[in-house]
Amino acid sequence: MTEQPVETIAIPADALERSIQSALERLEAVRKAEAEAAAKAAANKAAIARRVSIAALLLTMMLSFLGFVRAQSDSAEGGAKSVVQQSGTDASTEWALYQTKTAQRGGYIVAEDNLAREVLSLGLDDPRRRLARFHHHEYEASVRALDEDNRQVFHRIQALDARAYSAQKMVEHHDRRTKRYDMGIRTLTLALVLISLTLLVDRASLFYFGLLVAAIGASFGVSGYFLG
Repeated sequence: MTEQPVETIAIPADALERSIQSALERLEAVRKAEAEAAAKAAANKAAIARRVSIAALLLTMMLSFLGFVRAQSDSAEGGAKSVVQQSGTDASTEWALYQTKTAQRGGYIVAEDNLAREVLSLGLDDPRRRLARFHHHEYEASVRALDEDNRQVFHRIQALDARAYSAQKMVEHHDRRTKRYDMGIRTLTLALVLISLTLLVDRASLFYFGLLVAAIGASFGVSGYFLG
């Protein structure tokens, strides 16, 4: 059995060169496309990193500001609570003094009534009438003095009650502001965490969601600061 000769196909040299050149061009195009995609991704990541850095700086400044005004509100609330407590103590003391003077006045009134009844049983020429008249004037003067003291004490009690009422309103006001500040601080802290996670997961949507949360937290803080 005889072997048949294998036919060989001759490829022109210029066609081979064109094929090689075309393959090299396609490889170069793929390489350039990959390089451009990598550069675009790097630029996008750098832009996101810059935005995250700026947002984190602004959020940190806002958190510092809210922490500062919250500390001021706490201090003012503590001072107002002290005023309420001190005013209540002073009012109780004044009220006890008022009751004491009222009891003394009642004692003078009873003594004056007893003296009047005693005078009715005395004769017109009885020298004890003159002494009774002297005691009567003395009792009247004491009652007038006690009435004047009680009026002053009552006015002081009213002033202390008004002071305690105003201070209590201030306590409630600062309590509402502190609650707003706390809500703002918690929300801004959550926003800072979300924005920082953007660098790890490389998702721009998370960054914008963090900005939305930051806007909500800022609204809490601003509303607390301008709370009337």
